[in-house]
Amino acid sequence: MCMYRAVVIFALASRVAHAQWGAEMPLTSTGGDVWGEGLAAAGSTVHVIFGNTDVRYRSSSDNGATWSGERTLDTGVIHLTDPLVADGSDVWAIYLKNIRTFTDWCCARDSGDIYLLHSGDGGATWDAPKQLTTSRSAFRVSIAYAANRLHIVWMDYRDGKWDTYYLRSPDRGATWDPEKMIAASAGTFGAERPQVAARGDSVHVTIWDDRGTNPPCMAGPTFSFAVCPDTFYIGSLDGGVTWGTEAVVNYSGAAMAGRNDVAVAGATSVVINFNRSAENTADANPHMFAVRSKDNGATWEAPIQLTNTGGSSDHGSIIGAGSSVFLAWHDSRSGVLEIRYAHSTDEGATWAADEKVSTPTTTEASTPLLAVTADYVHALWLDKRSGAYQITYRRRDRPVVAGGGDGGGDAGTDGEPTQDGGCCSSTRNTDGCFVLVAFVAIVLRRRRTMNA
Repeated sequence: MCMYRAVVIFALASRVAHAQWGAEMPLTSTGGDVWGEGLAAAGSTVHVIFGNTDVRYRSSSDNGATWSGERTLDTGVIHLTDPLVADGSDVWAIYLKNIRTFTDWCCARDSGDIYLLHSGDGGATWDAPKQLTTSRSAFRVSIAYAANRLHIVWMDYRDGKWDTYYLRSPDRGATWDPEKMIAASAGTFGAERPQVAARGDSVHVTIWDDRGTNPPCMAGPTFSFAVCPDTFYIGSLDGGVTWGTEAVVNYSGAAMAGRNDVAVAGATSVVINFNRSAENTADANPHMFAVRSKDNGATWEAPIQLTNTGGSSDHGSIIGAGSSVFLAWHDSRSGVLEIRYAHSTDEGATWAADEKVSTPTTTEASTPLLAVTADYVHALWLDKRSGAYQITYRRRDRPVVAGGGDGGGDAGTDGEPTQDGGCCSSTRNTDGCFVLVAFVAIVLRRRRTMNA
């Protein structure tokens, strides 16, 4: 019997050791640069939106093995900040229309009104676009789903400064509450780049902000901030009705620390990634960090540094599912931007070594997004191997969690389990089930041999 147990264990170990990335798949061929992208998944269906001045859509019903043709859903601008989310057969996409251009402390910006597209049949058909805001001031929009609620955050310039606004639907997008400001600008930089994740009644937002006690730092050769921007957090524990106070997750001093994203894992863990530059270097040589709260954002552990190489590691995208957390970013350690990936199977406490995802060695790959299904981690990024930035897709076997399974089901883009999946279901490759089925099959085979 011990021999048969060893066979089962060896088979499972071999599966883990040979987990790998599949082939890269170009999903667009437009002839010109593509700047907007979105990625989400539910069950075994993967959804993608992309475009510059329109919203185009493709999907895969077999976990990214094959893809539908593209369709144009509407005109509009897609931001690279989680603009797509899915749960069961529902898919929601957010984008901007009614664009206006202005200049902030940094540069020219194109803001607009937020619009929503919804499909109730897995992307086969789509409802008419729904306008959600009217100030023409939204920029960098992020959406999350949990417990029949939709949560949207964005940076907003209606008052001539960057504030963070929030909007929610309590009924899967049928109706929407009034928008509200949840973080006001406290300095030149403002409350920028909000990202949202949700789990049950808890809603978690990370913001890049220049409030707090940091010293001044350089923002460019001739410009500096009076308070160096850093990574902040604000949360709600009642489904977005009321919000706590914005708080820093870790002060980085005169080193700019931001371009952050947020994920949920397990029952109460929240994980934020951010990149931190060298002090007073105008955001030069940033490294990737992850920081965890085990109590729904009440307190934060010390950040974990994930990269320490030459070049930059930034623009991270993070997602949680069950007890696992998955992170991708673009990285220039090899001399050209490439996509790197790392994961944690213990809610962000420890991390596996990072992996290279994009394969070109002389052309850029940047700005990745992630989604997760029961068996796979799905990655999407902008890739310049064809001469113009195009959308490229690749998938990886989902890493095994020690002890078998992670109890998390599927996760589309923010860690909330979808309505599909479950142990030993057709869409769930839970490793505890794998061991059990393999063990039973071997025992039955042995009994048949002995009784022959």
